[in-house]
Amino acid sequence: MRAHHNFSKRSLLAACGAALLVLSTSLAEAQSAPKADLEDVATTQPADLTTAKLENTIGTRCALGDGVPQNYGLAAQWFDKAALHGYAKAEYNLGMQYYFGQGVSKDETKAAYWWAKAAAQGIAAAQYNLGNLYFLGQGVPQDYGKASLWWRKAAALGNTQATSNLATLARLHPEYQTVAAVDKKTVVAP
Repeated sequence: MRAHHNFSKRSLLAACGAALLVLSTSLAEAQSAPKADLEDVATTQPADLTTAKLENTIGTRCALGDGVPQNYGLAAQWFDKAALHGYAKAEYNLGMQYYFGQGVSKDETKAAYWWAKAAAQGIAAAQYNLGNLYFLGQGVPQDYGKASLWWRKAAALGNTQATSNLATLARLHPEYQTVAAVDKKTVVAP
């Protein structure tokens, strides 16, 4: 006998949306991004930037097993040190660790926190991922307006998947159709 499942409209939309959303770049790809120099900022002193970059690099090597045994726990510790300096790439990487539960307990709320910090500093991958969290209501309250805001910011920085997600949002929710037509260079402050 075949079982029937009752899905609410929200659950069905979230499931469909989840199939369309892909988390942004891996740690390795994030390190080789073409705008890497523009993303190298820390919100503290210039000397902290050098320290934070080194800590983030060590964390990346630990996460990838590049020259050292792969150790997500150690990677998360190094990303945390660099993130505390306000280093945007480390904030993004720490968000990835929390989202996937690598070296830390899986925690979508903490992932959203760290991605929000990195997104505010212009990390397109963090903006894109944060938009996904708002779209799905993972770690943050579901909010299509905030999802579209972060996807627009990521699209303005060249993230093509964010542009695709804006079009998907407009199809699923007609009230957001104008969002898909927004000039990619327009960035709205949160």
